[in-house]
This record gives sequence, structure tokens and C-alpha cells, in this order.
Amino acid sequence: MEIGKAKANRLGVDIDRAAIVAAALAVMDEQGLLGCDFAAVADRLSVDEAALRGHFSDQDDLFVAMGRWMTEASPIAVAGENWRDQLMQRAIAAHQIMLSRRDGSILFAHLPLPLSLGGSGVDVVPALCAAGFTLTDARAAVMLIDRLTIGWALVEQAQPDAVELQMGFETQFGVVIAGIAASLGMGLMAPHDDRQSRFQSGLWVFLRDARESANISFSRTIHLNELDRRILLLLQAQGDMTLAAISTSNGVDKAQVSRAIKRLNEIALVTRGGIRSPICLSHAGRLLADRLLRQAELRNRELAFGITDDQLVSLFSVLDTLLSRAVMLFEQERKLSAANQKLDEQVDFQDLVDDGLPDENGIAVDRSRILPPFITLCSYMFRGGALAHKRRTGLSNFESWVLVEVCKEPPISWPQLVLALYRDQSQAGRTVNHLIDIGLIERTGKPGRRHGFFAPTEEGRRIFEIIIETAAKRSEFLFQGIPAPQLDDFLTAFAVLVRNAEVQVAREKAIQEMDRV
Repeated sequence: MEIGKAKANRLGVDIDRAAIVAAALAVMDEQGLLGCDFAAVADRLSVDEAALRGHFSDQDDLFVAMGRWMTEASPIAVAGENWRDQLMQRAIAAHQIMLSRRDGSILFAHLPLPLSLGGSGVDVVPALCAAGFTLTDARAAVMLIDRLTIGWALVEQAQPDAVELQMGFETQFGVVIAGIAASLGMGLMAPHDDRQSRFQSGLWVFLRDARESANISFSRTIHLNELDRRILLLLQAQGDMTLAAISTSNGVDKAQVSRAIKRLNEIALVTRGGIRSPICLSHAGRLLADRLLRQAELRNRELAFGITDDQLVSLFSVLDTLLSRAVMLFEQERKLSAANQKLDEQVDFQDLVDDGLPDENGIAVDRSRILPPFITLCSYMFRGGALAHKRRTGLSNFESWVLVEVCKEPPISWPQLVLALYRDQSQAGRTVNHLIDIGLIERTGKPGRRHGFFAPTEEGRRIFEIIIETAAKRSEFLFQGIPAPQLDDFLTAFAVLVRNAEVQVAREKAIQEMDRV
């Protein structure tokens, strides 16, 4: 009876997040980080383990909270006059924080970089940028110092008598900082490539032209919408696939894919044994897919005209990397969105995981065709971007796009804005009116929207900077670590694809006009 009563008390305890973090740090002090798990912390608090998991998504989430508590418990501010002093002070402060607790360095090794050391008071990036570093290089310098600080503290806590420690923390870090300074003067830091930041808008233009010409071209064979055609070609290339696998491979949510499968089933192009059974091509579906595949291969050769074999290899290699990272960004934003709304995370692709991923990153890429993987990449980039913009600014993807176009070279006239957005006037008008109503855009000029000029308000400028910063960080993550020669081949090949897509759509429109005569 006493045991049952004790368990009831454990389950009935209502405990807050701060108490859990404090208990976890106490456990780490006593048993080390290896012994600091949910079970040990729950035992220390005399609560059920489920009470802890309701506050933290996983062990890493708890570690992040512990690291943040350690930095906030020792507030610091960088007060150096130049970026070298500030970078050194950041390293010294982080070093002291890690040594303040047992296994503090191991804990910080689990945390994302750059380390969060108390907010803007220790943000060295602005000083580095003011000295001439690009934003990418400034962040790389900070992350380098953070990594070295963690490594030093790891050795210090594991081997206090190590010979290299006798040379002095500040002395060795002074050498590294001097090297960072020399890299700026000698041009050794990787130059910022504007082509990377322009890639997303270029991707949209490329897909707009390629998809428009494809719709015209394939309509001469059969009147199917784009998603239906993509599913037929995917099944032809990959074989039978589950609904979840098709969804992930196309970057389209399962509801849209389900409706497409229903349409294809109604015209007897696909078959399915049950609701969770793989989707298969029927005999008629295979015949049609063969015809579409031959047509797609012809279009693929036209798109790839002028691209060397080596560039094509780099194109698909980098494309695989970008796809994998775009999916990671989308999944991260979806989790953050669910957390902000205090919702249980919905894992759309869990049944794909259960069935087995088609390859390492979960994307079934048919290397014989160029367009489908670019469409999938664009889908994940835009879906992840939309969640990021909504989380940080409250604006939808299209609202963010309109605000960016208005902020580029204000004031912008109404005809210029509509042309830049590539949307009908009614949709653009509704969005512009909404942005005016919430105080992000202001209108000047003669009465009537068509004669007006539009410019951002002060608040609109602030939101614009957030959008640009978010896009820059996402672009930096997508392209980081890709070797320069390989990236150059990829971007050069992509520029050729854009030009070839323009030629294709112009030709298809001309053929379409002749067919109407």
C-alpha cells in the first residue's frame, strides 16, 4: 500500500521547466553528463518521467535548456573596442562558463553553434562585418572560436595536466585571432557568392518557364495536370510506391497526392489493393508513362544542351545535397511552428519511415530527368520558407514576397509591382491593401491604385530586414561546405538550364499559336 501511495504522489506532482533544468544540472554535477538522463532527473525530483517529457521534446532539448541556464546564470557583455578584443572576450567568457560545472564542456559540445552566450551583449558579428568581413565569414569566425573554446575546455576537464594547456588559453587564442585578421587582409576567407542568394528567385523563374512549356507540350499527348504526370513518371521510374513515398519524393502534401491518385484511378491508369497498399501502374498507365517518358527525355536533352558531363555530375551531386538540407529546414520549421502554437507535432512522413526510405535523404531522384528533382527542391524550399516567414514576421509567403518587391527600389509603381510578382492584379491588389492596412506599406500618387506608387513604412523596413536575414541564413545553410569548384559547376549549369527553359517556353508558345490557326 505504501508503494502504491508513493507512486501516486510521483504522478501527481506538477513541476515547471525551471525546476527540471535546475535538477538536471544538479544531477550532472553529481554523476556527470552521461548519468544525466530523464530517468535520473525524474528520480531526483520524485516525479514520473512522463512529467519531464511533457516539457522537453527530447534529451537534446533538455541539454539546450541546461546550457542556456548556465550562460544566463553568468551574464557577460563584450566591451572591447575592436572585433579582436570582443572575440577574445567571448572565448574567455565561454571558457569560464564551461568550467563552472562538471562536464560543462561536454554539455556545450552538444549545443548548436554559434553558442548562445546571452544575446546581443556578446554578439561579435556586427563588429566583424564593420571591419570588412562578409556576414558568412563573420559567422564562420565566431563558430571557429566557439569550437576551439569547447575543444580546449574538453581537454582541460578531461586532462587538467595536459602539456598544451600550460601555454595559456589567451596566448593560443591570440594566435588564432591573428590568423583570422590576416585572412581578411590577404583575401583568404571565402568570398561571398551573390549567385547563391539569387538561386531561389532564379529557381522560381526556371521552373515557371519549364513547367509552362511542359504543360503545353504534354497536353498534345494527354490532358493531365502536372502532378498527375509527375506521379505517372515517378511510378514508371521507381516502381510501386506508397502514398507517403510519393508525397515525400514530390515535396507535395499527402492530401494533394491522394486526390491525384484518385483521379488516376478513376481513369484506370493506376491500381491499389488497399488504403495503405503501394500504388501501381495499370497496363494502360505503363503505356502512357512510356510515351510521356520518351517525351520527357527529349525535353531533358534540350534543357541540358550546352552542359558538359562533368557539370552534369556536379549538378546532380549538389542537387542531392540541397534536397536533403531543404527537407531538414522544412522539418525544423514545422517543429518550431508546432511548438509556437503549442500543438502536438504531426509527422506527415512517419509511414514513409516505417516503410523504408527510398534513399539516404528520403528523396527518390530520377537522374535521367532534370526537372522533377528541381520541382521537389523548390517545393521544400518554399514550404520551409513560408513557415519561417510566418514564424518570424506573421506574414504569408506571398505577403513577404510583395513586401520585398516594394522594398527593393521604392517607390514602385503599380504596373511595375504586378509585373514583378507575376500574378493577376486582383490577387496582388488584395495583398497590397492588406499590407497597407497593417502599416507595412504606404501609398502615394494620384487617386486610384493603378496610378499610385508604393513604398515601405519604417515598420515595413524592419520586417523587410528580418525577411532578408532569414533568407540569407537559409541560403547559407543550404550551400555551406560545398567545394567551390563543384558549386561553380552547379551554378554555371543552372544558368544554362534557365536559358534553355526560356527557349523551350518560347518555342512551345509559338507552336501553340500555330495550332490555333
